[in-house]
Amino acid sequence: MEEAGSFVCHKGKGCQTCNNTGYKGRVALYEVMFVDEDVKELILEGASAADIKKKAVVNGMKTLRMSGLTKLREGVTTIEEILRTTFG
Repeated sequence: MEEAGSFVCHKGKGCQTCNNTGYKGRVALYEVMFVDEDVKELILEGASAADIKKKAVVNGMKTLRMSGLTKLREGVTTIEEILRTTFG
């Protein structure tokens, strides 16, 4: 999260078309976990979801929040929307 200070956050002005949000349409935030051998082994061992996620991130998975931060850098969404949708 150190990179958060290195980019500009955008906030749309809004209009009637976008219902005063500043954004029109929808953009998905998503995370995709590939089940590689490390993750497969953890699943077979009955590891916790948190441990499986940690290993997947170490192996290159982008979390939902990481996906949101990418969209924030691109000016596609706001920090408020990222926090609202990825809280927890």
